[in-house]
Amino acid sequence: MNTYPIVVTTIQSPTDCLSLFSKKRNFKLFVSGDNKTPKDWSLKNSSFISISDQKKKYPKLDSLVAENHYARKNFAYLEAIKTNPEYLFETDDDNFPNSFFPNFIHDEVVLEEYGGNRFINIYSIFTKQHVWPRGLPLNYINQKNQNKKSRGVVPLIQQALADNDPDVDAIYRLAIGKIIKFKKRKMVCLSKGTYSPFNSQVTYWNKKVFPLLYLPSTVNGRITDVWRGYIAQRILWELGSRLIFISPCVFQKRNEHNLMKDFSDETNLYLKTESMVNVLNELKLSGTIPEMMTKIYTELIKKSFFKKEELKCLKEWNIQLKRNLEGKVI
Repeated sequence: MNTYPIVVTTIQSPTDCLSLFSKKRNFKLFVSGDNKTPKDWSLKNSSFISISDQKKKYPKLDSLVAENHYARKNFAYLEAIKTNPEYLFETDDDNFPNSFFPNFIHDEVVLEEYGGNRFINIYSIFTKQHVWPRGLPLNYINQKNQNKKSRGVVPLIQQALADNDPDVDAIYRLAIGKIIKFKKRKMVCLSKGTYSPFNSQVTYWNKKVFPLLYLPSTVNGRITDVWRGYIAQRILWELGSRLIFISPCVFQKRNEHNLMKDFSDETNLYLKTESMVNVLNELKLSGTIPEMMTKIYTELIKKSFFKKEELKCLKEWNIQLKRNLEGKVI
């Protein structure tokens, strides 16, 4: 039986949910620390990559990735990839596995495919409650008309939802803030040309798309995983695959947040995401995944979505990723 990595980043002592994940058979935790993470962080069946470890093992990348930022998770991805896994699972330190974990699929499967609009409120397929995912442009939160058909899909990226307190934006939390329970045992995909935000909360990645794990650090941490997700979807279409969404395999007991700070940090999600997707749609892509990522980031930097330093960071990420995939000592 293969062992799959579970990748997280944390600034807390080991949480109850991470303790549960560390006990999951055929899984192993890989944890990225940051400046605020306790230096003695430890759990059985886990590999902790402290910020000092990151500096020693990846000095150039460390100098390029912002500290005190969610993108420090990149270092745990790299360490996990050294184990040559078929799949990598990522989550956060406040998500608890439920009885359906793990619910991801390994082989091609026929799914309901939704499309017809540029954006889709994916939560509307899994619940009748009025709720939308963080990163969905607000002018699409009420849109419900989508085309539906069947399609065979090779699973490269799969996003499971989270019950109770799913990944919604600060506007939802401030204005509505209800507990959400999604439908069980449901699985769908999105058609080419239809986007949905997906996050780093409960996501499965096939080794063929490990380059797409890269989290940019020249944007706010409330934005990084969502914009990464839009970039990944655009490249998935070039690979002949589709983004898959699955019913929850976790429930969240969210860490304490300042919601007004979250709102401020998410501003560019509300104001710039649709424009960014317009840029993605205009690009003609070809070549390897790293080549397509470089083209995308180059254009998005020109349009001021990311800072110019992001391209240096991406280049170093691809170098380190290639070395770790090939099993070379760094």
